Amino acid sequence: MKLTLDQTSPAPSMTVGTTPATLYQIFRQTRAGVFGPCFQSDSPVISVEAYLRQSPAFAGGEIRLQNHRGQRTCAAVKWTYAKPPFGFHGLQREDVFYDRRFAELTREVQVQEYLSAPKWLDPAMA
Repeated sequence: MKLTLDQTSPAPSMTVGTTPATLYQIFRQTRAGVFGPCFQSDSPVISVEAYLRQSPAFAGGEIRLQNHRGQRTCAAVKWTYAKPPFGFHGLQREDVFYDRRFAELTREVQVQEYLSAPKWLDPAMA
C-alpha cells in the first residue's frame, strides 16, 4: 500500500506555545543532591516571601533563590549547629544573601509580618 498526501488541503500551521522562564526561581535540594525547582515568580517581593516560608526537603537540605535570567544565586540557606540553653544540639537556619536588594526586601517583609501579626500572640506586647 502506497501512502499518498492530499495536496488539496493545506497542512495545519505548527505554532509552538512557549512561555518565557520566570525571573526568580526557588530550588530545593533532594537527598540525592539534585536541585529541583519548587517555586517561580517574576516579583522579587513574592519570591522573597516564598523563600522565607520554604522548608527543606530533608534536615540540612539546601534552598536557593536564583535569578534565572541573570544566572546567579541571590540567596541561599546555610545550616549551622547551635546549642540552645537546654543542651541539645540542633540545626539552625541562617539565610545568606548575595544581593543587597534581597536582604533589604527580606527585612521589609519581616517587619510587615511583625506589624500585621495579632498582638495577643506576642507575650511581650501584653
